[in-house]
Amino acid sequence: MRSLSAAIRRVDKAIIAEIKPRSPSAGDLLGARDALAIARDYEAGGAAALSVLVAPAFGGAVETVSGAKRAVTVPVLYKDFIIDNFQISEGFSYGADAVLLIEGISPVERLMNLVDDLGMEAIVECHTAEDLERAMDAGAELLGINNRDLSTLTVDLETTARLAESVPGNKLLISESGVKTPSDASYLFDCGADALLIGTALMEAPNPKEFIQVCMT
Repeated sequence: MRSLSAAIRRVDKAIIAEIKPRSPSAGDLLGARDALAIARDYEAGGAAALSVLVAPAFGGAVETVSGAKRAVTVPVLYKDFIIDNFQISEGFSYGADAVLLIEGISPVERLMNLVDDLGMEAIVECHTAEDLERAMDAGAELLGINNRDLSTLTVDLETTARLAESVPGNKLLISESGVKTPSDASYLFDCGADALLIGTALMEAPNPKEFIQVCMT
């Protein structure tokens, strides 16, 4: 197991770079490219960790998790709409170091028990102050703030700005969704994010390595 939390803490500005083959709004993002070559580019650019979106609706495949784990030396996150133990076990069996749980969708408290038993870590994604409180009550150490409202699909970077003050200093704050430019990344880091999870912008970037490096400056 590779520690996601340790990887984030090793750098001042951590990027979790996502392999996202498809977006509902942008369509096909992968094209004819090799997902594992992209994974290696992400690591070469300085990404602290990789996120692999496995949901079929996003063009994902769980096999990419194991391929990415072999291709890079950084932690690999299994990302899906996780609702049961099977998905946690599947991520573990394919080599994932961490999973993404979502308040309001995932039964977080129950699933955290299995995550801990397997020696993995979990980012618990939140969108409101109440979500954050429930996540911390469940023992979450890595708190994700999703700037996208999943009920409306609208994106507002101010979500991180508004909720960051509710995250204690001993927790790790990961801001998710909405980064389109390096200036967006700079703003979210200034708001208190320890890491940013970036998907579509990186998949669309002509030079993802350079995009990561600029976001970290």
